[in-house]
Amino acid sequence: MSLRLLATPLLVICLFLSTIGCSKKEAAAPALSTGSFQLDGTLTSGHVTATRSAGSIGGTAYDFLTLDLMPTQTGQGVVRLNLLLYKVPGSSDDTFLLNNLLVFTNSNTSAYNFASQGFTLTATGSGRFSGSFAGRVSASSSSIPGPYTTITNGTFTSVQF
Repeated sequence: MSLRLLATPLLVICLFLSTIGCSKKEAAAPALSTGSFQLDGTLTSGHVTATRSAGSIGGTAYDFLTLDLMPTQTGQGVVRLNLLLYKVPGSSDDTFLLNNLLVFTNSNTSAYNFASQGFTLTATGSGRFSGSFAGRVSASSSSIPGPYTTITNGTFTSVQF
């Protein structure tokens, strides 16, 4: 009888300890439709929207995708970053290529045009995509002279097309 009384609390303690040992904190899911980039070393982050369209250039049909990152804070003057993507109609969405990388500021009516220095696009499931980008202003890619020269560490996460 005393063995049974001792076994019950020990069993409860063992079950409790095994539950604690097996439990894991769930990793936080990435925020939907978010993005960030560093413009000449200054981090900017915000909400990303996507717009699909179809059209043609020189008689050749393309599917277009526009990603707009709207910063949550516009203190440094950036009011929008725009990625313009294209692909051949009928091909999978992960074949979109970067055509233009533009930065709009509140001080200019024209955009700063960046030449791509890297772009990735990855399907993350449920019709969402994530990716990365980088770019550099060059004389051939922008009609507006500095102050900006480089975009690094650009990302967008779980954007619904």
